Amino acid sequence: MLIKARIFDLNTPLGHKVSVTEFPSINSNDIVIILSATGVLQKYYAKFSQFLQSKNHTVFTFDYSGIGRSKKKPLTQFNITLSNWATNDIETVLSYIKKQYPLKKINCIAHSLGGQLLGLTPSSKTLNNIILVASQTNHYSFWNGLNKIRIFFNWFIIFPFFTTFFKYFPSKHFIKMENLPKDVAREFSKWSQQKEYYFNLKTNNELYHHQIYSNLVGYSCTNDKFAPEKAVDWMVYKFNNANITRKHLIPSNYNVKKIGHFGFFRTHFKDSIWQEFLTDLQK
Repeated sequence: MLIKARIFDLNTPLGHKVSVTEFPSINSNDIVIILSATGVLQKYYAKFSQFLQSKNHTVFTFDYSGIGRSKKKPLTQFNITLSNWATNDIETVLSYIKKQYPLKKINCIAHSLGGQLLGLTPSSKTLNNIILVASQTNHYSFWNGLNKIRIFFNWFIIFPFFTTFFKYFPSKHFIKMENLPKDVAREFSKWSQQKEYYFNLKTNNELYHHQIYSNLVGYSCTNDKFAPEKAVDWMVYKFNNANITRKHLIPSNYNVKKIGHFGFFRTHFKDSIWQEFLTDLQK
């Protein structure tokens, strides 16, 4: 029987409270922290977290400031950037885990944006195994055809216009994702307009990709409209000192027509993709 999950808040240096869920395992030898995709609630990863918990991993999930249970006030009152989600939120959770479990190895599974933010997080260099799931650059040049036009409009027109109009970005109007704080959306748009994403907007002291020497597995899948294979390649290989394994999944190999950007964490793949994740964590 699984131990009941523990939900609690952590205070952060910027004064925001981040809501965390711990899925404890008595027999765990290591920790797994899951970094969510943009505007995705931590509860989306709950079934997957329980699966890892059942395999003797203690798992932590959390909501970024302004998202889900970490939205403690109206969204228009949040003064936090996308970079802060890394240096304030992720860093706070990692610091807590290291303090609570000083002798245990910490692994990370980062989904989409989570993998982008990992390279901006100081404590990322202390991680053991890292799995990046559909973590990509967002520049439109990595898409083809009509999707290239769609991505261009998204970052150059839709994000700036609606963020200015609403004083936050109304993601729920477009896709099933949580609305974003205004400065998160603005920085997201700014990064995504750049050919080099955030790499030409940050100083070397703000980038930690080259300080990560962990085992790192980067996943993508065919027909992911949010993360084309070459966009994932670009981001994964920015972690140039890591021991990188690259995996591109083809749906037919899993007896499905589609995996999708969010499909990796669906219970349908409990006996396939999730087993691959388990193997990656045991390196």
